[in-house]
Amino acid sequence: MEQEKTENDSSDNFGVREWRKRLRFLADIIFATAMTIMILNIEIPEFGHITDTKELATFLLKQLNSMWVFFIAFLVIAVYWMKHLEHFSTILIVNQTFIWFQLLFLASIMLIPFWNTYIEQFPKNVAIRVFLSINMVLVGAFSFLSVNYAASPKHRLIHESVSDKTISETKRQILTEPLIAILAAGLAYINPVLWDLAFILVPIAFIARKKLITIKYFKL
Repeated sequence: MEQEKTENDSSDNFGVREWRKRLRFLADIIFATAMTIMILNIEIPEFGHITDTKELATFLLKQLNSMWVFFIAFLVIAVYWMKHLEHFSTILIVNQTFIWFQLLFLASIMLIPFWNTYIEQFPKNVAIRVFLSINMVLVGAFSFLSVNYAASPKHRLIHESVSDKTISETKRQILTEPLIAILAAGLAYINPVLWDLAFILVPIAFIARKKLITIKYFKL
């Protein structure tokens, strides 16, 4: 009887390890895919007819807008990825509810290249920038819900070594990007360039923040 119970516990532990591992790999794949899609969406126009150095310089300057938009979106996704690494490194086990929160978070990440492409095609369109800002708010919301759910005493999924103070500060830091996105949405109506500049605050805030968690994976 005891042997059968031990075998069942071992099987459950294997399932927990497998779910967590596969969710982590899925997240890495989606982040990598989102970053790759953005660069693939940049159209390279024909420039074989350009022979003069001044014409080439003028041509390259016109391409800076597409590169600038890509650079901003890439930095934002990179920050989300770094934060996700930190948050997920504290997760000891996962369950289906947590997985669904993570899937919604990852789905929101995958939508960023979609809006980014439209911004490149219609650089002066304010509505598209607002929709991307809303998308950023959703990313932050699902990230917050994931951590908040994992930290709940009813079904704590976070490693016991992570203090409640660290969890509270982590949740506050998650709200940084949604607040910047809301600010950017308002600035877009004044000038689209201000929208671009507002999102530069994302990597700046990430660098300036108080580092709470050393990235490491707890062994099950």
